Amino acid sequence: MQDEFKTHMVLDGFQVAGGQRRPTKLTLDQEGISADGGEREAWRHVKLRRDEADGAVLVVTRSRVLGSEHPAFLRSVEGAAGNTLDRELAKLVGGTVGLRGSNVLGCVGFVVLLWVMVTAVPGCFRSTMDAAVDHLPYSVDEELGEVTVESMEAGDVLDDPEVQAAIEQMVDRLSDRFEDTDVDPADVTWDVRIVESDEVNAFALPGGYITVYTGLIREATSPDMVAGVIGHEMAHVLQRHGVRRVANQLGLFAGVQLIFGGTGELVGMAGEVLALAKGREWDRAQETEADVLGTTAMIRAGLDARELGEFFLILKEKNGDTPDALSWLSTHPMHSARVREIEAQVDAAEGVAPDPLDLDWEDILRRVGGGEDD
Repeated sequence: MQDEFKTHMVLDGFQVAGGQRRPTKLTLDQEGISADGGEREAWRHVKLRRDEADGAVLVVTRSRVLGSEHPAFLRSVEGAAGNTLDRELAKLVGGTVGLRGSNVLGCVGFVVLLWVMVTAVPGCFRSTMDAAVDHLPYSVDEELGEVTVESMEAGDVLDDPEVQAAIEQMVDRLSDRFEDTDVDPADVTWDVRIVESDEVNAFALPGGYITVYTGLIREATSPDMVAGVIGHEMAHVLQRHGVRRVANQLGLFAGVQLIFGGTGELVGMAGEVLALAKGREWDRAQETEADVLGTTAMIRAGLDARELGEFFLILKEKNGDTPDALSWLSTHPMHSARVREIEAQVDAAEGVAPDPLDLDWEDILRRVGGGEDD
């Protein structure tokens, strides 16, 4: 986390004087913390406490008491202070979960063990975070997606009921064809919107919020091409990839909070969820999993999964093997390799009777500014 903390962070906070709180701006950097741009208090002179009345974090220095209720405050403290406040953070974890006596010692011991896992065996930390996500209720995904949607710049939403209905038909056809996913598809309420943009992209947020850009639709010569992309994005939601990736971005303290059931830090990282969902941060394993699940759902739905491979070839011809145009392909293998994998998966699947989507694709293309004019 410290390597990512480049300069400083300014957050809403307060100073405590005479038992009263006065609002202030807190500036955190690698040297220490200051209020309203005043004298900086070095991290080595800081103690952390939890206000029992409302749960705010208190920063006790040699001369004053500062504090904040901002959800990113503790993560920012950890990032700025580096290793200086590890012991203080560990103590605060014990207080946060309300443990006493030997339970506190056990919690602190767990934090120490987790710190060893983070520094010595990073893979163990990821496994621990993934296990924590597995035990979170799906309502966390819904809250995270809702917060992200509210915080993002939507762009110009296309007001065309025919195009909207076409994309929703694809989602409806695929939604009950996924099996063995981390989230039961029946628990997801899919929320679809089409945004006017030349960007060749689509993404889905935790909780089932799907965004499709008109640039993606214009590039597709058949509805099954777009359905393949959407199936891929739906798989990310059903496997909770966005939640997992953000959980693994959390620092030590916030990660421990998540393990003990605290989700405030996770929900507070809505902006990072959006960046992940747009496809620039998925890792190869997650992308491959989404490919396999999405292709399988297409086959079960009676759609032509080979059309997704054909779509990749169209993009390759226009943009080369690693185009910037389709951002969610940025972490994928070469297009030709993906096409081979899709074709192999289709060849190995049991035959399913074709069931084409009931769409006038040429009309849809005209509505988004593509295709041939009459």
